This record gives sequence, structure tokens and C-alpha cells, in this order.
Amino acid sequence: MDTTIVCTVIGIAFSGFFSWFFTRRYYLRSLRGQEREATSQIAALMSVAGSIQKLDQDLIMQKHLEEAIEEYRRSGSPVRAIDSYDDLTREEKATLYDKVCLRTKGRPGKSNPYRGY
Repeated sequence: MDTTIVCTVIGIAFSGFFSWFFTRRYYLRSLRGQEREATSQIAALMSVAGSIQKLDQDLIMQKHLEEAIEEYRRSGSPVRAIDSYDDLTREEKATLYDKVCLRTKGRPGKSNPYRGY
């Protein structure tokens, strides 16, 4: 075989290898960059979702408070309204009862039906 053909074949082989090698390195580096960016974006979205969930809970609690105050003014006790809130724990109901008493009477209630059980 002619040496020029051998050198050409070797040159093409080395060229293909180096092309593959550098493309592979660039590809892997790009994947790491994409992973870092995706992780930071997911973390940002999770924090926004958490703050929206907290805001929703605060708004729901405020709505419960307004309804319980209305029930207190109508019937003299917020217990019926508070009992209808299945999304609240006993401690949250006790806190809501205390808030209603403070807002309507200006002082805490003498007894809280949601504490002491």
C-alpha cells in the first residue's frame, strides 16, 4: 500500500476519534450545567409553591375567623361555625375560638370548649 493512503486513513481515524472525544466532553459538561440549572429552578418553584400554600392557608383561616365572628354575633357563640370546619385540628379550633373571643369581647374567653379534652 501506498504511504499516503495509510497516512490518510490514520488521519481520518484520528480526526474521527478527536471529534468524538471533544464532542462527548462538551456534551457531558452541558448535561452537568443543565442539571444545575434544573435543580435551581425546581428549588425556586418549590419555594414559590410553599409560599402560595402558606398564603392560601392564611386566607382560609381568615375566612374561618370572619365566619366564626359572624356566628358569634348572630347566636352568641362561635362553636357551631368552628365545629363545621373539618380542615382544622383541635388545637387550630382552640386558637380560632380564642381569636374570636378576643375580637368580639376584647378579652379571652373564660373557657375554651376545644381545650381540656
